[in-house]
Amino acid sequence: MLPVMTDYADAWLWIDLEEQGQIRAHQVITQTGKLHDLPLILDALGHLDAWSDDHGRHGPTEGTRGWVWRVRWLALTHLGRWASPHTPQARLLHVSAYPRLSEDAIGWLDRLPDFVIGRDEQQATVFLNKAANDARDESLIAQLTRQVPAFSDTADAPMELSVQDRTGKTRIFQRQTIQAPPSAALHDFILAHEITAMKALEHALSDNERLMRTLIDATPDFIVIKDADSRWLLANESALDLCHLQDIAWWGKTDDELAAMTHPMYRATFARYSATDLRAWETGRLVRTMDTLPLPGGRTRVFDTLKLPLFEIDGRRKVLVIIGRDVTERQEAQARYQNLASQDELTGLLNRRCFQLEAQRWIDELKREKSSQKLALVMFDLDYFRSVNDSYGHARGDRLLQEMAHRLQHECTSDQILIARMGGDEFALLLPADNAPTSLDALGARIKEITARPFVIDGVSIFTSASTGIVLWPDHGQAIHEMLHQADSAMYEAKELGRNSHAVFSPHIAELQNWRSDLLTALRSGLTENRFRLVYQVQQNANSLAITGVEALLRWSPPRPDLAARPDQFVPLLEQSGLIIEVGGWVLHEACRQAAAWRDQLGERISVAVNISSVQLHAPCFVDRIRSALGESNINPDLLELELTESSLVIEPAKAAATLAEVKALGVQLALDDFGTGYSSLSYLTRFSFDRLKIDQGFVRDIFDDPKDLEIVKAIIAMGHALGLEVVAEGVETVDERDLLEGLGCDSFQGYLVGRPGKPEEISSMLGVGLL
Repeated sequence: MLPVMTDYADAWLWIDLEEQGQIRAHQVITQTGKLHDLPLILDALGHLDAWSDDHGRHGPTEGTRGWVWRVRWLALTHLGRWASPHTPQARLLHVSAYPRLSEDAIGWLDRLPDFVIGRDEQQATVFLNKAANDARDESLIAQLTRQVPAFSDTADAPMELSVQDRTGKTRIFQRQTIQAPPSAALHDFILAHEITAMKALEHALSDNERLMRTLIDATPDFIVIKDADSRWLLANESALDLCHLQDIAWWGKTDDELAAMTHPMYRATFARYSATDLRAWETGRLVRTMDTLPLPGGRTRVFDTLKLPLFEIDGRRKVLVIIGRDVTERQEAQARYQNLASQDELTGLLNRRCFQLEAQRWIDELKREKSSQKLALVMFDLDYFRSVNDSYGHARGDRLLQEMAHRLQHECTSDQILIARMGGDEFALLLPADNAPTSLDALGARIKEITARPFVIDGVSIFTSASTGIVLWPDHGQAIHEMLHQADSAMYEAKELGRNSHAVFSPHIAELQNWRSDLLTALRSGLTENRFRLVYQVQQNANSLAITGVEALLRWSPPRPDLAARPDQFVPLLEQSGLIIEVGGWVLHEACRQAAAWRDQLGERISVAVNISSVQLHAPCFVDRIRSALGESNINPDLLELELTESSLVIEPAKAAATLAEVKALGVQLALDDFGTGYSSLSYLTRFSFDRLKIDQGFVRDIFDDPKDLEIVKAIIAMGHALGLEVVAEGVETVDERDLLEGLGCDSFQGYLVGRPGKPEEISSMLGVGLL
C-alpha cells in the first residue's frame, strides 16, 4: 500500500536484474517522502520487456488509494564511473508517486468548452478533456501540441495557431501552456480556445465599412448624416448628385455654407431642409415630409423624406440621419389613376368597392336626415354568359359587357342612381324606390327588357337574359354589405325559377338559403354515410314492347326529415359545389355494377342510362372514371349510355367534343336528353355523334292539347330518323300518348305508363319481358 501523502513521493535506487528480467535485488539511494511498500511497485515491474533497453520508462500506472506511480531507468552504459561496482544487469531506477487527479477536477475540466491537453515531462499527451475527445480528430490534437515546449515561467504567453481539421476546414485557436498542479501527475496543460468565429467576425467587420459605403452609394435613395451643428458628416452619391456637390468639398460644411457654394437654384432646397431639420430636433422623434425639389429645365422631383434625430445619453444632440426616396413616378401614377380607382376598367361604371362606399354613404345620409325615402338594390348577372365567351370569344364577350353598361347608363332613368359592374357578368343598381310590389316587379321587368334585345357585335347578334335579385332598404337590411348578401340570395332564387326572371328578397328566400346551406353540409358526407341510392325507370321498345333498357336516377336519403330533397333540389347543389364529380363517379360504378348483376341473373342485355352534368363532362378524371366503371363491372361498353343535355354542351364545346370522342372510342352510347328545351341546335346532333334522341316530356304532356307541341314532336322524330338516331319519348303516361307516338314513328317510350322508378329488385321481373 502506498503511504498516505498529501502531495508527492519518490525514490532513487539501484536494481539488479536476473536474466529473465526479474528484479533480484534493490538498493535505495535516496527518497522524498516514504514509499513503505516499495516492493509492491518493484514486483509489478517484474518481467518488464523494456528492461533490455539502455533507458526507458513505464507508467503512469494507477495504484491503490487513487495514487499514480511511474518509473524511469538508465543502464550502466550511460553512467560511466558511477556504474562500478555494479553488474552489467544493474539499472539506476527512479520511482515517483502522485495522488490521482480527483473526479471533481476531471469533471471541471470536462465541462470546459476549450480543449485541455495534459502532458508529462517528455511532452507526451496523456490526458484529453471531453471537448478534445469529442473532436475525434487525432491530427487536430497533434497540430495543437506540435513543437510546444514544456511549461516554463517565460513560455505561458498565449499565441494564435491555424490548423486544419479532418474535413480540411481551417480552424484558428488561441493556445497557452500552463503548469499542471503536482496532484495531477502531469507536467503541464495545453489550453486551446477556438477563435475561428471571432476571427471571421473581425474579418467581416474589417470589410464592413467598405461594404456599407458601397451599399450606401448604390442605393437610389439619398442619405445624409449631419452633426448637432448641422455639419455634413456623410452623404452618398445620390445626395451629392441631387445637390450638385460632387466637385465641392462638402464635408464639415453646413447647409448655408453649401448653399453659397452651389448653383443658386438649389439654395431653396438647402433652406427647406434646414427648416425641417430644426423641426426634427425639436420634436425629438422621426419626422416625415414630402419635399418638392427643383431640377434644371424647370422640372421638379418629389421626395418622401425621413429625418431621425439621435441623442447622447445625457440628452445632448448627436447626429441627424436623413433618408429621402424619389416618389415622383408614384405620385404621378396616383394622380393619373385616382379616377380609375373608383371605376371598372372595362365598362367605366363604378367598381364594386366604390359602389359599396357610395351606397353606404347614401344610406348614412338618409339615416341622419331620418328620411322616409326607400332604396332599391337591384343585382343581376347574365344567364349562361360563359357560353357567350366560349362560342364567340372573350373579345366579343367584353364588348357585350360594355354594351350592357351603355344600356344601363342610358336607359335606366332616375334622378339619382348608382350603377356598377360588380365583377364578371354581374351588375348592380341602387336607386330610390317605394315598397309597392308592383314597383319592385317593374324594376325586374325593366332589367329583363334591357337584356332581352339582341346585342349586335361585329355583325353577330348575341342573345342573353338576366337573373335578377331585388332588395329594399331599410325593409330588408340596414347596411350595404348585408343588402348585397340578400340580393345575391334573391338572384339565386331567380335562377332556381328557371333564369330570365327576378325575385324580391323575402324571409322565405332567407329560409331557403339557410336550408340549402344545411343540405349542402349534409350532402358533403353523403357518400361516406351511404345516403345516396339509385332507382331505375324502365324503357320499352315500341316494336317488341320488351323492356331492354333502364335509366338510373339518383335519390337522397336525408339524415333528418327536414333535409329531405328532390333531385331538382339537391343535384344543382352537387353541381355548384363540385361534389357531383365524386357522386357522379359513384353513380357510374353503381349503375354498371347493377347492369352486370342483371346480366348474370337474367341472361339479358339490359342497357343502363346515366345522366351526366357539364361539371362531370369537363372534369379531367371523367373518361378515366368511365373506363374504371366498365373495367370493374366487366360489362360490354354498349350497355352503358350517357345522357347529356344541350346546356352541358354549350360550355367549351370544343373540349366537350374531344372528351365525348374519347368516350365513343370506348364503345359507350350517347343520348341527347330533353331535346327541344334548350338550344335545339342541329350542330349538336352531328358534332357529338349521338346514338339516341330523347324528346322532353313537356312536349309529350301537351301533345293532344297544343298543336304546336304535336308539330314539334313530329319534327324531332323525323329529324332524328333522318340522322340515323333512335328516338325515345319521355313522360309517356297514357295509352293514347303511347299509341300516337308509336304512330309517329317513335322507337322507345319511358314514363309512368311503362313503369315508375323503382329499386332493382322491384323492376327485375319486368326486364326483357314484352309489355302490352
